[in-house]
Amino acid sequence: MRSPFTPRLIAYFVILLLLGVFQNVSIASSELKNPELYKQELLAIEKRLDAKLKELDEKLERLEKLESRADSVSFKAPPAHDNAEVGIKEEITQIQPVEESVAMQFKSGQQDSFANLNYGKNGFEFRTENDKFSLAIQNRIQIRYSNPFDSDPRSIEDLERDESSFRIRRARTRLRGHAYWPWLKYYLQYDWSQPVLRDLNLTIDKYKWAKLWAGRGKVIYNDERVTSSANQQFVNRSIVNDIFTVDRQQGIQVFGNLFPQTWHDISYYAGIFTGLGVGEGSNDDSHMMYSGRLQWNALGGAMPFSQSDIEFHEEPALNFAFAAATNRSKCTAFQTDNRSCRDLPGFAPGQDGQYRINQMMEEVRFKWLGFSLQHEMHWKEVIDSFKGEGDPARKTNFMGGLVQAGYFPHHIIPSIPKNLEFAGRYAFVDPNVNFKNDLQEEYSGVMTYFFDGHMNKVNFQVSHLVIQNQSDQRFWLQWDLTF
Repeated sequence: MRSPFTPRLIAYFVILLLLGVFQNVSIASSELKNPELYKQELLAIEKRLDAKLKELDEKLERLEKLESRADSVSFKAPPAHDNAEVGIKEEITQIQPVEESVAMQFKSGQQDSFANLNYGKNGFEFRTENDKFSLAIQNRIQIRYSNPFDSDPRSIEDLERDESSFRIRRARTRLRGHAYWPWLKYYLQYDWSQPVLRDLNLTIDKYKWAKLWAGRGKVIYNDERVTSSANQQFVNRSIVNDIFTVDRQQGIQVFGNLFPQTWHDISYYAGIFTGLGVGEGSNDDSHMMYSGRLQWNALGGAMPFSQSDIEFHEEPALNFAFAAATNRSKCTAFQTDNRSCRDLPGFAPGQDGQYRINQMMEEVRFKWLGFSLQHEMHWKEVIDSFKGEGDPARKTNFMGGLVQAGYFPHHIIPSIPKNLEFAGRYAFVDPNVNFKNDLQEEYSGVMTYFFDGHMNKVNFQVSHLVIQNQSDQRFWLQWDLTF
């Protein structure tokens, strides 16, 4: 394509050539008369030439941009007009259909390659222009100092440990978003500190009254376990959790909310799972795990699974829940690990289909004006199907429970920082209701400063732990950062 600016360029070069000839004649005469004057004139000419060359470079650069733009939109050069304004208007008229065509391609879904980037509550978020696909990337780091030990004691020997340490307790990456439709959501979470793939699931989230979840993740059973460790009120979950949790499983769940914003506002959850946790891909027998949860949202609707009233509920929110689960497998307990099937203390490693587990739970949650209250009571039965009906060791019953409360005292004592919360917890586990003097207890107090809600906080927790009437103290200091 021949540039319309070529004659102008030729004119520039002719001017420079004539300027050089004229200056050469002038220099020759000056050199004969005065050498110093000759030197000054040479410097002046050099400056003028540099200025002219710089101006020429700028014009050539603008010319290249104009030619590139003309090639990209592929429009024909307008005919010559006496009125320059008319010519410009015609060029714009020819460019507009091209821009409209590109916009229509975005709207019709023909272009998915362009995405917007921003930072939100789920981290760095990418979203295509037509909202067909989205991806949020989020990371989490949890650094903890513990003294004299970290894990929950289950025996007197555990109380006597001296393992003061710093730990990277959690180091996780989360990916979440939707694909093809806004209601087809996915979630992935990987833990680099263990390492293990903790979550990988799809959710059909089209109707509020019925949602379908499939894949690997937490069984929606009780608040303490379902609530992310990032959103806990204390440094870690209570001594109740390890004994009674159904943890993460692989399977499907159906859940929803019925009669919202009425006195009989109900949330329900039901699931079927393999029943071996997340560490094994296939079942050990033909039996599956079944679970269900029914929740009455008595005041203020269903609360999310998140502890502490950092939202500062101006109206009271109250939820009551009841849950149950049953499973037959070689497991008596679970943890999220590559070997997720665990054995409770006092139980031999199970064989395929050896143990039948039946368990139930009741729960109360309340939040209002910076105050939060949570209560759980658990019952669990372990049946060793390999033992005879008359064997007293065939059935073992566990009991456990917790109550915890927290408050932001700034609302009654303004001199206390607004983001500082104090909380207390009592928890107990009876590992066999038929035995005496085997009670395990926890008395804990925690002070938490929230820099940015649960996304960035520091906790200091002191626990008094009792095993069979012997006790010790444990100190935790933790920084939890999500970004």
